[in-house]
Amino acid sequence: MKRIPIKEAREFAKKYDKDQVIIFSFSRGDGKTWVTTYGNTLEDCDQAARGANIIKKRWEWPEELCNEEPSRVKKLKNKNKELEEQVRSLRINTEEL
Repeated sequence: MKRIPIKEAREFAKKYDKDQVIIFSFSRGDGKTWVTTYGNTLEDCDQAARGANIIKKRWEWPEELCNEEPSRVKKLKNKNKELEEQVRSLRINTEEL
């Protein structure tokens, strides 16, 4: 069965002027549940994903699927980690002078 693309959740948010969207769907054909989230801002995106994780836990999804983070949030965390490492490196180099 096809998943619902994030693009569709974004269109729903725009059409109905919503900041966060969580789409929970079920397919009788294969008995699977699906969750798609969208948030306008990075914070909205993160909150929608956390809400979806709560729903997935309630539906007893496997634990590893109940801790998902949006790709935008992951990307920002990775960039933050890179910048922190650069700052640490600069401090060490400055202290050596």
